[in-house]
Amino acid sequence: MLTKERLFYLLDKVEQNRIIHVKELAKELNVSESTIRRDLAELEESGKLRRIRGGAIKSSGGDIVTDHKEILMQDRMRIHYDLKERICKKAAALVKDGECVFIDGGTTLVPLMEYLQDRPVRIVTHNYLAVAKLKNPKALVTVIGGEYMSRYDMGGGTMAAADLEQFQFDHAFIGCAGIDSTTGIAYTTEMETREMKKIAMENSAHSYLLIDHSKMQVHGFCKFSPLVAFDYVITDENDLETEYTENFLIAE
Repeated sequence: MLTKERLFYLLDKVEQNRIIHVKELAKELNVSESTIRRDLAELEESGKLRRIRGGAIKSSGGDIVTDHKEILMQDRMRIHYDLKERICKKAAALVKDGECVFIDGGTTLVPLMEYLQDRPVRIVTHNYLAVAKLKNPKALVTVIGGEYMSRYDMGGGTMAAADLEQFQFDHAFIGCAGIDSTTGIAYTTEMETREMKKIAMENSAHSYLLIDHSKMQVHGFCKFSPLVAFDYVITDENDLETEYTENFLIAE
């Protein structure tokens, strides 16, 4: 297994189990314990976990995610993809034939394109990862351009915002960097994606936030919306330690 593959594996493990142990991981991956320790040190340095004696734990829920700490979008595609599919399947069921939907940037939203592309709907998106999933779609798809944001694999900037302003949506499906269920706020990592989200929500009859459990109790750099502004916050896991508002929808 290559170093990069091990790092993804360790990230996935710590997301699932909250705590991971060096000895167990070394046996699972058939590498030395010193190799695992080096991998954990690298992940800790980039803010993705915190080392403890004999292993590591998930970073504190109070961590602030910035664009410097975010994992590159192409890399994030491999993390929790099955959960993202479950969330998007639940979201797609809210759309009726003939409606117009906005698909936001981010890897959580990518499977939504797969669920909707063969239906008679109109899709508007600036998410190029989602566009890459298109295969002779039945849906009418409009791709928002503007400046190419390579870190996020999406279109942004003033031209993209101006184009997005022209549409009226039945449903806007939004992603984020993290939420704080105590303050009831959703966060993003920087201002350009924040503007696109706000425009889409303002121009939509219904708005939904799609997140997997790794986004719980994680702050981003920018506040962009209270959670109560969404018709539903659709997520994959019912965390008994979290007090959810009434608009949380669990994708079973």
